[in-house]
Amino acid sequence: MDDIEAELNLSDVNDASEDERVLRKTRSPSSSHVLSTNAWSKESGFHKSARLCLKAIRDAMLHHRWQEAAQYLAAYSQTLEETTVHRQSLACEIIWRLGTEVLQHHPNSQLEDFNALYERMKNSGVKNYAKICLEHSFHLLLNGNFNDAKRQLSVAASWRYGKQSARQSMELKLIHAYCGFLDYFIWSTKKSSGTSSDANTNREMHSYFRQASVTLQEIITQPGVWDPFVLSYVDMLEFYNDQEGALTVLQNYAYNKDYPSNPNAHVYLYQFLKRHNAPTAKLISTLKILHCLVPCHELMLEYCSLLLKSEVVEDKQTCLSVAMNLLDYPSWKYDLNAWICLRNVLMVLKKKKLKHLIDNEWEKRKDLWIALHYRNCHAKKDFQENSQLLLVKARVSKLFGEHMKLRRHIFGYRLRRLQPTYINAKEST
Repeated sequence: MDDIEAELNLSDVNDASEDERVLRKTRSPSSSHVLSTNAWSKESGFHKSARLCLKAIRDAMLHHRWQEAAQYLAAYSQTLEETTVHRQSLACEIIWRLGTEVLQHHPNSQLEDFNALYERMKNSGVKNYAKICLEHSFHLLLNGNFNDAKRQLSVAASWRYGKQSARQSMELKLIHAYCGFLDYFIWSTKKSSGTSSDANTNREMHSYFRQASVTLQEIITQPGVWDPFVLSYVDMLEFYNDQEGALTVLQNYAYNKDYPSNPNAHVYLYQFLKRHNAPTAKLISTLKILHCLVPCHELMLEYCSLLLKSEVVEDKQTCLSVAMNLLDYPSWKYDLNAWICLRNVLMVLKKKKLKHLIDNEWEKRKDLWIALHYRNCHAKKDFQENSQLLLVKARVSKLFGEHMKLRRHIFGYRLRRLQPTYINAKEST
């Protein structure tokens, strides 16, 4: 409800000060029925009723009285008979937005009610025709009506109204993309049914593959963020053993400078390379870029694991930095796996006689880390909620050379109470 109010600018329609607020020069769909004091003298009975009705709809929605809102909305639909194009267009948009919201929450709403609303809005507000068709197809997809959804998209793709604007061009591009995505969805459903070995099913699948691949390829070659469409296209290429083509698509999506910066593109490329047993060097180089974009990404644990296997000293230094950077973020601060990863990195560096790397990194972060991870409140929280984490952090502090100081002031009796477990943990590491 808040989103609708923000978009339609309905949130400030109050009795006391409507006259000062409503007649702004900004576009407001509700302004067709909300007038200033000067305008009220010229307001017809119909427009006054429409204004009060819109307010009643808003109040009913705010209090989740959906049946009452539906009744008022049915009365408000008379505003579609407005004689001026501007007022009619605004009324159509209000009914479309509020109508879908009411039906979404109404306890007795059915698919037929949504279909009736969408069809009426498409015929009433031609400027929003393509957008309404797209939303209608989404609703049909959620209800499993794939053929009806595809028909809606096909109709919308062939729709034209007047001189094509930049907005209409963008909407049609998106509709075209979802046409291809729906072809992929039908192809994927047939693939998952387990009858792809059947000759007729195989021919049908290949037909949907050709339709989807042509559309999706055309869309993803244009700069933009096309995550679901790229994944769909790659899935089909992999199914037909075109790994080279899939790799080319993913590399272009990740590295093409014309495209917006998109961490997901590098995630998809890494996952593809990992699935196809790519060399470790390629995996590392892919995750290196992802680390620059999102240092706290969950794949940074895998990045550390790969760097740790490298024989290059610089990679091990980077590994330590990445692991410690991860724990600087609040979402990772109490993550056991992240602390175990850091512990393993420190143990490997110590075993490889690279303790100078540990000392250098700790010297740079010492003050911050003691305040961030090794205060008494942290130890108390770890002891109460995750004793294993407390043991791992104690082990990490020892590898950093700070254990005795922290043991005396922070860990103290907590470690003594966990002493048998602590000894076993030391022996296992």
